[in-house]
Amino acid sequence: MGATEMFFVDGELSAQITELAQFIGALKQVGDADKFAADLSTSSDPVQALVAESQGVLAKAPEDKVEAAYNQLFALAASAESAGIDAIAKNVSEDVAAHADSGVAGLRVLNNLYNLADSSRAQVFSSMIVLAVRTHMLATLVPQISQLPKLLSEWSASSDEKADVVVALRNALDAEQLGNEAYEAELAFLEAVGAANAQSVAVATSAIVRFANLSAVCDIDALASLDSVQELSKGGKLGPAGDLLNALLTFDFKQWSLFAADKAALLSELGVDSDKAGDK
Repeated sequence: MGATEMFFVDGELSAQITELAQFIGALKQVGDADKFAADLSTSSDPVQALVAESQGVLAKAPEDKVEAAYNQLFALAASAESAGIDAIAKNVSEDVAAHADSGVAGLRVLNNLYNLADSSRAQVFSSMIVLAVRTHMLATLVPQISQLPKLLSEWSASSDEKADVVVALRNALDAEQLGNEAYEAELAFLEAVGAANAQSVAVATSAIVRFANLSAVCDIDALASLDSVQELSKGGKLGPAGDLLNALLTFDFKQWSLFAADKAALLSELGVDSDKAGDK
């Protein structure tokens, strides 16, 4: 992900909590901002109280102030007196994804949060997808697709959590008719998540069919050489998609034509365009 903007908290922690509480109070248009800030500052967990009160509000702050406000919140969460960034990451990331008025500012906030987080990076990245879709900025995540295997290796997340995030990204790319990019996301899934995941057969099948249909994608080895694809294929778990992959790998045009005629109903069921596949 991109570099995190450095931020510093000047002054005592209590003063910074009060300052941010007053800012949130002003956004909420509370009647007595000073009392609101004092109550938050003296709560048992001021940072969590700030997060709770910021829901649906802080993400809608003016675009020139929203990133600085969240950076202040992150600095407070990262202080020795607090439970850390990961303790607030889920609530903050979901709130920004749902309520940020500016996709640009919201994605900057989530990028900063991602780089500061540890165990919650999968959650934050998932929120980035939600926000990018909602604000029509999915193209800003496309450069990250090639980095997905590396990013996933850094996440303290289960195989299922990683799989869900990548599939969500793939589906979002499909919805925007970015088929080549969706295919790259599937390759990243198969490389990083592996064959054992419950969604691997469906993703591998989709990737095989997508390769057959996408005229711009010509390197079958990038798919077929993946350990997960080979494992699924040798185990017979790919079914008809495995037969399709073998045909794409080994058949010449004449052999493909005979295969396509013999398996026309099956290829149609898979969603394969036989003419496009034959051009491979």
